[in-house]
Amino acid sequence: MASSSRNKRSVNTVDENAASVISDWLENWEEDADDEEKEEDFSSYVPNDVLSDNEDAEYIPSDHNTDSEESATSDVASDVDHEIAVSDISHYYYGKNRFKWSSNPPTRNVRTPSHNILRLPSIRRNNNSEVLDPVDAFRLIFDNRIMEIILNWINKKLEDIRNKNTNADKYMIRDTDVIELKGFISILIYTSVFKSNSESILSLYANDGSGRNIFRATIAMRRFLVLLVALRFDNFADREERKRTDPACAITEMINLFVENSQKNYNPGANMTIDEMLIAFRGRCKFKMYMPSKPAKYGLKMQCLVDSKTFYVYNTYLYTGKDSDGHTLNSEERKASIPTQAVIRLCKPIYGSNRNITSDNWYSSLELLEALKNRGLTTVGTLKKNKREIPLAFLPQKDKVVGSSLFGFTKDCTLVSYVPKKNKAVILYSSMHHDNTIDTTTNKPEVIMEYNRTKGGVDAVDQKCSVYSCSRRTVRWPLAVMFRIFDMCGTNAFVIYQSQKESVKLTRLKFLKSVARSLNETNLKTRMYNSRLPRNTRFIISEIIQEDLPNDVDETNEDKLPREQRKYCFLCPKKIKRKTAYICNACGKPICLSCSKKVCRQCAVRTTD
Repeated sequence: MASSSRNKRSVNTVDENAASVISDWLENWEEDADDEEKEEDFSSYVPNDVLSDNEDAEYIPSDHNTDSEESATSDVASDVDHEIAVSDISHYYYGKNRFKWSSNPPTRNVRTPSHNILRLPSIRRNNNSEVLDPVDAFRLIFDNRIMEIILNWINKKLEDIRNKNTNADKYMIRDTDVIELKGFISILIYTSVFKSNSESILSLYANDGSGRNIFRATIAMRRFLVLLVALRFDNFADREERKRTDPACAITEMINLFVENSQKNYNPGANMTIDEMLIAFRGRCKFKMYMPSKPAKYGLKMQCLVDSKTFYVYNTYLYTGKDSDGHTLNSEERKASIPTQAVIRLCKPIYGSNRNITSDNWYSSLELLEALKNRGLTTVGTLKKNKREIPLAFLPQKDKVVGSSLFGFTKDCTLVSYVPKKNKAVILYSSMHHDNTIDTTTNKPEVIMEYNRTKGGVDAVDQKCSVYSCSRRTVRWPLAVMFRIFDMCGTNAFVIYQSQKESVKLTRLKFLKSVARSLNETNLKTRMYNSRLPRNTRFIISEIIQEDLPNDVDETNEDKLPREQRKYCFLCPKKIKRKTAYICNACGKPICLSCSKKVCRQCAVRTTD
């Protein structure tokens, strides 16, 4: 009897004669067994109606409920060949959509797969063997192009403010320069170092001893507030027109430059993590999201690709609403599901590198596994239990032993179900692992151990940015995103600095302090020579940069007011009404020489502090 004819046979299990028909098939099978190939797939003998009536069955059973069927099975078991064939049937699991999983791992008589070869993260050096200082590492990410764009548009906004407010103080809304802008950025970094990003500006600049001298020495309080209000990152004149194609056009260029610099200066390791990051924001924005699992609850979502070991942000983009995940993808890639589109978009810079991508169950699917496989990548992740490819045997069941594992295999994928506690099951898949290895220490599958090692990349970056954050309360969402970019520039620069074997080991706190001090050095020296500043402020600056005041400064006349601006002494009686050209060193009020006392420089600084 030809095998092709047997494969086409079917029987309805509801029929009373079904058991006898199956028994006849098994008896006739022995007669023709010698004429057929021994490696024939016995699963083809499974009646079609068995699958159709039991569509949710996780594997094809070798026995049935009726007594006649049990006798037929015992006849088969008496023969060795039949026993092997029947056992082969039980080695397969079937999902709800009849997706087939084998209980045996695939045989691989080859060398170690390329996707299991370890790659160490490293910095990219352009023929430069010099050791980078902290500020040099920071400038690799936050380069001059970003600085020039911010400088250009902040001056445009200051000009617009001057035109609309003709009676405003022109000196306070004057154009800024690179030196002052670096000082402004250093102030933001200092607020993250001191963890005072939520503290009031009045408190930071207080001169009653509770404030910090570095803020008053770097930039005046009113000037800092003006620059903060005028901070812009694009041309606000044609923004409305650009919003039609790019809702995030106000900050897109800054994000793209940050990503470009991050990819240009660092090689990530073998394992990458993809996850979302929520930027806290409660102002008005049409793509603001609510995520109850995040600490901030409300904010803007950024999709991130991060090195799982060093927590280096390698790629990111801002989610701006429906269909924004498919931006930059072709028409064929846009046909995939939204989570798959997000992963494909983030992984473009590492196509063909055989790296592994770890993701949670929002991204994970067999569709994603196939897409990454075609692009030279592997993936490990958790799966939602409602995926139709998952067999019922892998789902939570009451009779499963705690700590047990169940494996399913295909040619390119491994499925594992682990029972952490009673009535629970964790389901993961991997295209990186191809066996049923169990960790002897924890009794957990190697797939789960790998997932636990690499799942926290984005969450670690989010935590680092929250610990030292320069973000200030604002109602402008582009500014909230830019604050997070400042924080990620700091984390990436620190990774680059640490990757140098010759660099001095620093904590991230000392690293950020060093960056802020270096950015602010030129600004402090410039302000020390500014005769408009109070003498005590210049004394503070000289102590910070550890340099003496210039000798050419006329210290006796530096605080004198011009004749036309002289005021009455605030301590003299009304009958005398002396006009004076001097002001108090501590309070700044006008005072005559008769009502004042001379003190030395050190005492003047102490009095001010």
